[in-house]
Amino acid sequence: MNVSIAIPTYNRAAEVEKTLATLAHLDLAGCPDHEILVIDNNSTDATPVVVERMTPLFGGRLRCVRETQQGLNHARNRAIQEARHEIVAYLDDDVDVDPKWLRHLSEAYASGDIAGVGGRAYLVYPGPKPQWLGESIEGLLTKVELGPKRRPAGVDEIYGVNLSFRKDWLHRAGGFRPDLDRVGTRLTGGGDDEMIRRVIALGGVMLYEPGAAVGHRVPPGRMRRKWFWNRCLWGGVTEARLWPNEQVTLYQLLRATWHVGLMSWRTFRAGLWNGPRSAVCFRQALNVATRTGIWAGLLSELWRRRWRGSRSSEPVTLTLPTSISPDRQPSTRESLESREVVLG
Repeated sequence: MNVSIAIPTYNRAAEVEKTLATLAHLDLAGCPDHEILVIDNNSTDATPVVVERMTPLFGGRLRCVRETQQGLNHARNRAIQEARHEIVAYLDDDVDVDPKWLRHLSEAYASGDIAGVGGRAYLVYPGPKPQWLGESIEGLLTKVELGPKRRPAGVDEIYGVNLSFRKDWLHRAGGFRPDLDRVGTRLTGGGDDEMIRRVIALGGVMLYEPGAAVGHRVPPGRMRRKWFWNRCLWGGVTEARLWPNEQVTLYQLLRATWHVGLMSWRTFRAGLWNGPRSAVCFRQALNVATRTGIWAGLLSELWRRRWRGSRSSEPVTLTLPTSISPDRQPSTRESLESREVVLG
């Protein structure tokens, strides 16, 4: 089976160049045919120039496609439309791809009737890791480490940094939701999780393949506490958007308000006992950020769904002849009474 490698990007020409440089060194012995699609999502920097300069390294396999609708999931859906091969493999624009990545990815698909495969993603830091950045928080930097063996994977285990699907399953699921994930530099997310959830709900099998590995380069700007706070805040907003209608109620908004207060008290207590700059206090502060995001997201969804009488999202219909757009499968979320953000 052949693979279309899709790299959505927005104004990160230098990172794209590094990623393409690692893809130029893939070990292709015995591997299927492949192509590389750089999906330029309205970049105003030198992204097209970089891709054009590197095109000769790939023997006609590299293309740059312009997607004018702003948003990561618009770019992902454009990749489905442009892909010439049966597997669409998404990579972030800031990864170092292991030379045997393509071979291991192909082997995972050949192992059975597989809908999608997520690979390992280890972190490449720009310098020494801060003491407050514990292992339990590294997942916020999109670290994926599920052990040395191939195994089935579910939601919240594999991520869009290194994630692939059979194209026919992307068609059956109806494409990625444009209202989720990054738009420009906004730190919303959840599009990869929501797609995996829909594929599994439709009967698809997702695998984790440790051999299909990438190194995720951590920008210096993400080594600050403020970035993690914003990441958790927007993560909470995204979570509220995924809740089914019956859970978007004034009662749940009041419960969310209570949880913000509870997490704030726990953060204050952790600061007193362990110091305001301790790792323990920081983890609790991130719980405050997540709960605040859920509160803000619920308020927004109440306005959209209840008071304005509209949904925040609808199923996506791809403009391809074979596309199928089934009813969107809503996520099942636990009640706020029993659920707590797990950061370690």
